[in-house]
Amino acid sequence: MQIQLLRTFDEFSACERLQDEVWGTLGAGRELMAVTQKYAGVVLGALVGKKVVGFLYAILARRHGRLIHWSHMMAVREGFRDLGLGFRMKLAHRNIALAEGIQSICWTYDPLQSRNATLNLTRLAAEVEEYVPNCYGPFASTIERGVPSDRFVVNWRIASAAVIRRLKDGPANLGAIADTPRANLTRVNPKGLLENVRLDVRLRAPRVLVEIPAQTDTMRSKAPELALRWRMETRRIFQHSFAVGYRVAGFVSPTAATAQKCFYVLDRKRSRRALASM
Repeated sequence: MQIQLLRTFDEFSACERLQDEVWGTLGAGRELMAVTQKYAGVVLGALVGKKVVGFLYAILARRHGRLIHWSHMMAVREGFRDLGLGFRMKLAHRNIALAEGIQSICWTYDPLQSRNATLNLTRLAAEVEEYVPNCYGPFASTIERGVPSDRFVVNWRIASAAVIRRLKDGPANLGAIADTPRANLTRVNPKGLLENVRLDVRLRAPRVLVEIPAQTDTMRSKAPELALRWRMETRRIFQHSFAVGYRVAGFVSPTAATAQKCFYVLDRKRSRRALASM
């Protein structure tokens, strides 16, 4: 499997087909991809032989007055997921951006997607900066139909010491979480799907956990009304938590050690004085 810049209209057409397979809709056509590659961004592909099985699409943008790369789309074909292709495409993109003098790559992702949270927060050390309700309006994606397109906006500070250390040393140790207060208590319902039974947005502990379903796509296909509940309930938790000073400190991925449960770890923001002393 090779990660490389895509150049030909055949390769860009393969990205069109992949968008349809993954989302059921087209976000960037081959003409736009060709222009982006030549003048204003990056289009990377993951190839097996000459077959495009994944791609990353990013544009040159401005955020808070600074030039960045905005990574708008990344997809991997079913059957090639969980092989590290997304991670490899992100690393290739980082190398290209650094060579161009870019210091940050930003993008959005669905907070209820545990696979994306693991990649973005645990492996890459990207930072969550915003929670945007219904970021893209009614989303045409087949995996998100009927659910508002809420998103985290993340900033991957690709030249920072924290990112360099994470890429070298691997995931950070978030410490024991067994006794950490939880903003939501959950149970598995008779259909075998996770649901919230109580929310507590008034927590003021230094560290708080927010559980999300490990298999959100399965829930959306089997129980769309429950998926909508999860969206609105976690929106309430994150918006309130951010408003009172919490930040996303990390993500606990679903593993055997966590009984396949997964959590966001929220910490209180440190004061400017504390940050200045570090």
